Amino acid sequence: MNGEKARRNLKIGLFGAVLTLIGDLLIGAARFPDGANLLDGYFAVALSMPAWRPILGGLIGFLGICLEFPGLMTVYPLIREKMPRGGRFYRLAMYVYLAVGGGAVHLPCGMFMWIYKSVTEAAGPEAGHRIALNFLLYFLLPVTAVFTVFFAGASIVQFIAFVRGRTPFPKWYCVFNPMIGKGVFNAVRRLGNTALINGIGTSNMSLGALVMFAALLLGWKKYAGENGDGEK
Repeated sequence: MNGEKARRNLKIGLFGAVLTLIGDLLIGAARFPDGANLLDGYFAVALSMPAWRPILGGLIGFLGICLEFPGLMTVYPLIREKMPRGGRFYRLAMYVYLAVGGGAVHLPCGMFMWIYKSVTEAAGPEAGHRIALNFLLYFLLPVTAVFTVFFAGASIVQFIAFVRGRTPFPKWYCVFNPMIGKGVFNAVRRLGNTALINGIGTSNMSLGALVMFAALLLGWKKYAGENGDGEK
C-alpha cells in the first residue's frame, strides 16, 4: 500500500465514520427518563421518537461501517512485517468487522428500537417489551459478543504495535485507538443526561474511528512516507 492509496482509503474511512456518526445520533441522541438505566433509556426514547429515525439510523450506520473498512485496513501494512501473527489476527478481525459490524450489529440496533415501538403500538407495552428483549437476547447480543472479541483483540494488537514502536508512527500515536476512543466518548455519559451527551455516548465507536482516521491521515506523509515504512 503506497502513500497515495493509504491516504485515499483513510479519506473513505473518514467519510464512513461520519455516516456512522449520523446513524448513531439518529438512534441515540435523545434525553433519557430520569433515573433510567441505559437499556431502559433506549426503550423509552424508542417510543418517543418517530419510527423513521431508528430505521434511517440503522441503514446509514450500516453503509458507514462498510466504508470504514478501507481506512481500518491501512493499519495492517504498518504492522504485518514486525508483528506477523498480530497482523494476521488484525486482518481477520477487520474482515469480521466488515461482515457483522454493519448488518448484524448496527442495523439491528435500529431494528431493536423499531420493533419495540411497532409492537408496543400494536399490542401493548408488555408484548413490545417481551419481543424486543427476546430479539436483543437471542440475536443482537450473541453477534455483538463475537464482534466485540475481534474488535477488542484488533485494538489491543494495534495499541501494542504503536506503543512498542513497531510502526513508523511515534509511540504516542497509540492513543488513536478504537477501544480508547470508545472508552473516552462513552465516559461522556457521566457528564449528564441530555440529547447531546447521550448522542455522543451512543456514537462512541464512530467518534473514536473518526479521530483515528483523521490522525493517521494528517500524519501519514510525515511519519509513514510513501511506502508505509517511514521512508520519504
